[in-house]
Amino acid sequence: SCNYVVSLYIKTFRPIAPALSKTMMENKNNNGGFGGEESSIDGDILASILSKLPLLDLDSACHVSKSWNRAVFFSLRRLKTMPWLFVYRQRRLPPCTMAAKAMAYDPKSDKWIELITASPVEHVAAARSSHSTLLYALSPTKFSFSVDAFHLNWRHVVPPRVWRIDPIVAVVGKSLIVAGGVCVFEDDKLAVEFLDIEIGGGVWERCESMPDFLWNSASSTWLSVAASSEKMYVTEKRSGMACSFDPETRSWTELLDLSPVDEYGECKLYSRVIGSAGNRLIMAGITGKDYNPTGIELWEIVSSESPMNLKFESIGSMPKACFDKLRGVDSDWPLTSIALNAVGDMVYVHNATETGEIVAAEIEEGKLCKWRTLRNADATWNRSDAGERVIVACSNVSFSDLKSAFKDNLSFSVVSRI
Repeated sequence: SCNYVVSLYIKTFRPIAPALSKTMMENKNNNGGFGGEESSIDGDILASILSKLPLLDLDSACHVSKSWNRAVFFSLRRLKTMPWLFVYRQRRLPPCTMAAKAMAYDPKSDKWIELITASPVEHVAAARSSHSTLLYALSPTKFSFSVDAFHLNWRHVVPPRVWRIDPIVAVVGKSLIVAGGVCVFEDDKLAVEFLDIEIGGGVWERCESMPDFLWNSASSTWLSVAASSEKMYVTEKRSGMACSFDPETRSWTELLDLSPVDEYGECKLYSRVIGSAGNRLIMAGITGKDYNPTGIELWEIVSSESPMNLKFESIGSMPKACFDKLRGVDSDWPLTSIALNAVGDMVYVHNATETGEIVAAEIEEGKLCKWRTLRNADATWNRSDAGERVIVACSNVSFSDLKSAFKDNLSFSVVSRI
């Protein structure tokens, strides 16, 4: 409602608050309530206020009046899109149905949102997340994938020609790429296949195989994947040896070494993961030893003339309080691996093997700031029983994405941060 908008942002817009409140009350009296057709609030002022609203509140503002509806769409030009984090659940045993209820974290409102769909998707295989924005499920009969913001719409295509169990998967532009994870009965353990997803009924094409140095680690268990608008990046989590695949040339690039060194020429990382935030290639690494981790550092990887001598620009160190919550201070288990979800100007990190808290941070002027930990709303991870899997993803959510979700009968219920 209008009252909500005014009260929520009265501190931000204190100089105009008295006039705004007076105008709102006059509008209410003249129209018999806040649902009147017109508002005399200056359009630029109103659009500036509305651009500060979370998306769900922005949708409510559309229904106040015609002038507010116009102001909402003008405000979209100023609206900063902040990626949401999604936590999905799925049955482990067939039918592997996605749970009707999922949770999403909106960083702009700093709240968790319960998502309920009337038509849960049913798979014949486990759904997985790759490079933050992609969900997919691979079975001997079909390959299913989803790249829309809320992962409501799934596409189903024929499975790759090579039988795979644990491949790495990425969508780069219009290209769907599947590599490695090959069954032991196949001839080429490093096989790569490519599918043009814009061509209906397309067929998988064999491409140049993965580099030989990945022979003993060519699966999603040991590799981390990032996707830009042009390339797929792959790195071994332990060694830091990496390379990239170009779907235009269907080939792999030179070898890369993702092992930043300190002033003594030593690399103190024992595990790392990569992600793509906008046009930035981001790496998060665990320092210390797996049985005694000391922290998590994050860098932006900048290309140089020599692929084996990349430039690593530090963008932040995870605060100790956040690191302790991610790991779980009472946990005696080693921190063997972390998961990184990076989209736009947001970074989310969590323990890949346990259900600790998720750590979030924003990228401003090339540095990480506004660190916080997110306990899973409704204890999503802790309440999921042994018969359910948890899948974490991240997506940019626009106003049009929200409207499309409403049309797909997805319901939203905001819950307080816990």
